[in-house]
Amino acid sequence: MPQCPHCQTEYEEGQRYCKICGSYLLHRENGDTLCPQCGIRVSQHQEFCHECDAPLKGEAAAATVPAQELPSPAAAPTPGAPSKGVQPWVIGLLIGAGVIIVVLLILLLTRTQAPTPSAPTVPPKAEAPAPPAPAPPATPPAPQAPSLKEELQGALSTMREARLKKDIIQLMNCYSVTLPDLEEKRRETLKSWENYDYTNLVFTMDEIQPLGVDNANAKVTWYVDIKNRRTGELISSTQTYQVRFAKELGQWRIRSLEETE
Repeated sequence: MPQCPHCQTEYEEGQRYCKICGSYLLHRENGDTLCPQCGIRVSQHQEFCHECDAPLKGEAAAATVPAQELPSPAAAPTPGAPSKGVQPWVIGLLIGAGVIIVVLLILLLTRTQAPTPSAPTVPPKAEAPAPPAPAPPATPPAPQAPSLKEELQGALSTMREARLKKDIIQLMNCYSVTLPDLEEKRRETLKSWENYDYTNLVFTMDEIQPLGVDNANAKVTWYVDIKNRRTGELISSTQTYQVRFAKELGQWRIRSLEETE
């Protein structure tokens, strides 16, 4: 059997390329034309190397060398290298045709699977927030009933005001109708007002003792500053009384009083 002029591998008659090194095997009588880049045997009519695609025409192409100057087997490519018997332009044509087919298939699938356009979704109309409910009116706290001391002090404050204004009717209304010697009390008060004027009049109250619902006892001290209307003399005195109060027609009045030391 004939041998490859490049790697000495046996091959069958009519084989185009060596299946070991890829060298061109036909027309040995025309000498050897070698690829200037990879060094394998090529045909004189090839424009590109079938192994490395290097150009074989022009100044870069390798010159034809006699068969006896073939490279040694040591320079042959590694056994097992695949043979490329197909022309490069054929491979490019097949690749281009494959790309066109893939693009056409993608376009066909896109058209058949395109979803039917749905009607645009209209967002729900936002409702205006309801105005906040008015806060219920604050309930005023219930007034606390005045204490017994506050009620008795109110009665004494009315008496003080009547004395400063010298209002005998208002003053007599501060006493109970059952007060002993009520009329004599009235005459003595009017006579005193003719001779004296009040410059200061205050009171204190302590030792309050309730007696049922409508009666109470308390110790009352008056601090009195008066001025003699004729002489201009100023007189100060302190008068302490044990007072019995009674509630008549919803008003506290003095029912009795006794001066103490």
